[in-house]
Amino acid sequence: MPFAMGVMRVPRRAAACLLLALSVGVPVSWAQAPPRRPAFTIYDEFDRQAAVSDPTGIQTYSKNLIRSLLPPEAGESDIKPLEPLVDRLARAEQKARTGEGKFVAEADVVRAFNELMAQVGAPSSLRADEASMRSFREHAVSIKAFPALLSANRNGMNCNPGEAVFLLYLLISNNGVLYEKSLDRAQELTQWNGQRQGTGRSFGVVGTTALGSRASGLLSSYTSSHSRNATIQLFNHLAGILGF
Repeated sequence: MPFAMGVMRVPRRAAACLLLALSVGVPVSWAQAPPRRPAFTIYDEFDRQAAVSDPTGIQTYSKNLIRSLLPPEAGESDIKPLEPLVDRLARAEQKARTGEGKFVAEADVVRAFNELMAQVGAPSSLRADEASMRSFREHAVSIKAFPALLSANRNGMNCNPGEAVFLLYLLISNNGVLYEKSLDRAQELTQWNGQRQGTGRSFGVVGTTALGSRASGLLSSYTSSHSRNATIQLFNHLAGILGF
């Protein structure tokens, strides 16, 4: 019997939410079949982790930040050699929050990305700039988005160490561009989910290569084609630029 394909009509609101989910990097599984708990964006998840103040929570936050820079297929064996870096980030984050440590200048985050791109062989056109970084963080303040994670309202042109790593992740994921619209969309999705189903979350950290970025692809190729020591040295160099 021949198979007849019909046209499925999707409610307008459901279609809009699907497009919104896809635009901010929500796992595709949620877009296909919503679970009982809503999927939140990576902004929301890291904002939640950034708000935690106990040492164990800050350690977990730091580990997830470092993990976000690795290819999505990376496992525990890949993150384990970077544990000293995770520890340094956690200590730097704790000290910065108590006023005993240093913040990271926006210019240093941009420099870290640009030097990383030069190291992995990216074309000179694939670079970030300070003006876009400033505009992105100021926009987060203007729409009151993810205040625990994005700290321009408190720190001006400086970042918390964890925030600096998150911004580096965004630059890698988006070829050196920080999209203000991504903040708007993530904020809208967070608010919509919160209004619909409260504060429950269903989330998995998205690796950079999963976003299809050329920058993340170059980084993934570099880590897969170089020794583990070379990868550790690369990440340590980035941490040195960011001051931890």
